[in-house]
Amino acid sequence: MIQTNRRTTLKDVAREAGVSAMAVSKVLNGKGGISPETSKRIREAAKKLNYQPDNIAKSLRVQETNTLGLVMGDSSQLVFAKVLRGVQDAAAAAGHSVIVANTDQDVEKEKRAVELLLRQRIDGLILAAPLRVSPEALNKLQDNGTPTVLLMRSSPGLDIDSIENDNFQGGYDIVDYLLKTGSRDIWFLSLPLASQPSQVRMRGYRQAFRDHGLTLAENQVVHCEPYIEAGAQAMTRLLDNGLKSGTICCGCDLIAVGAINVIRKRGFSVPEDFRVTGYDDIDLMDYLEVPLTTIRQPKYEIGNEGVQLLIERIQNPQRIARHLSLHSDLIIRKST
Repeated sequence: MIQTNRRTTLKDVAREAGVSAMAVSKVLNGKGGISPETSKRIREAAKKLNYQPDNIAKSLRVQETNTLGLVMGDSSQLVFAKVLRGVQDAAAAAGHSVIVANTDQDVEKEKRAVELLLRQRIDGLILAAPLRVSPEALNKLQDNGTPTVLLMRSSPGLDIDSIENDNFQGGYDIVDYLLKTGSRDIWFLSLPLASQPSQVRMRGYRQAFRDHGLTLAENQVVHCEPYIEAGAQAMTRLLDNGLKSGTICCGCDLIAVGAINVIRKRGFSVPEDFRVTGYDDIDLMDYLEVPLTTIRQPKYEIGNEGVQLLIERIQNPQRIARHLSLHSDLIIRKST
């Protein structure tokens, strides 16, 4: 007789034990419902035949691939780089790989990226600073049944885990510091109005003004995209309209870099004529010709702890959603 290396199957074990393949599956997967005597007979048959479970087939049946999907605006941007590293480190520690999809800050690309990853049979989905955070969009995503976590955004009132920096406190701290150190004519180059962090930070800005007995003038708030070019364009408009001094509180470090470049090209100095602040504390901000005062987001921790939240959700789909807000630090440098 010619012997082959054919893998022993559930049906082989079932035939040897004189039971159904379903009974074998229940016993070997610890699901119960089979009598102790039959369970013992099945285990003895599996040992006799040297049965080894087919983990690949099992992963396909239960849709467990040990793979997480990560959707982010642009992994090449410094603000996302440490978030990505935190995600990858935590995923590797948990035995998961990560598929990364970039969206270039485009709503339609983000939607297509999410759909593509869901078709890849991922175990969980991570959305880093997503553009679509409306209750309708998140509820639709939740209906899919894939465990999901939001990074750098919140999901109040929804059963979706989220983790972000404390945007309210960050906004408050930067303005409180500026007011305590003499600034009064403060102009805000804020993130886009529709941005969730922008809205929360603005509440922090306003509260700091109120606590100092002042009111934030809405006509001194300019919303712009989080890029160096956008910061330069917004600052150019302010200078063209006659602004010659003051404080420029920027919604992110890249906006601040653009603003500082224009200020200096126009012959003004930082911080003598204009004090400038940013938000995020991306790498290199301490190495600029005029090092930038900013709020340091715990970017690596957001990515790392976000994955831990997601793993918990995968293991316990019924648990109540957790919404974490991590502390940010005020970093004071030469620009103020």
